[in-house]
Amino acid sequence: MPVTWNIDGSILLVTLLGTCGDEVTTALNAAMADSAFKRGMSLLLDVRRCTHDPTSDDFRQWAISLAARRAKGLSARCAVVIGPRAYDYGVARMGAAYLDNKGIHMGIFTSLDEAIRWLEPNATAGPVTE
Repeated sequence: MPVTWNIDGSILLVTLLGTCGDEVTTALNAAMADSAFKRGMSLLLDVRRCTHDPTSDDFRQWAISLAARRAKGLSARCAVVIGPRAYDYGVARMGAAYLDNKGIHMGIFTSLDEAIRWLEPNATAGPVTE
């Protein structure tokens, strides 16, 4: 399965592997329907092993989908862990811009541990800004 999810404390971790499409939506729906999901949980997307190169329209649709999930309890704060390619950072910034327009703040990280620390309550660590 190219998309997996698990809940750890106040964080919903969704991991994308290979080429992912509608599986992301399916995984988010399943996670949010699980009894372990609690209102206010933050989303952490790990896309380091995703081989799909999303388009601008993909990000626009993604932002609309995540914004709709806020009403169902997803936090307005999410994080994405990207790989080392410059392209990864560029498309993550595009995604952050779309999400910002929907009232969701996305931090961009290259380390899973840093992203988790940033999403934890009372976090002080900052996202990648380079």
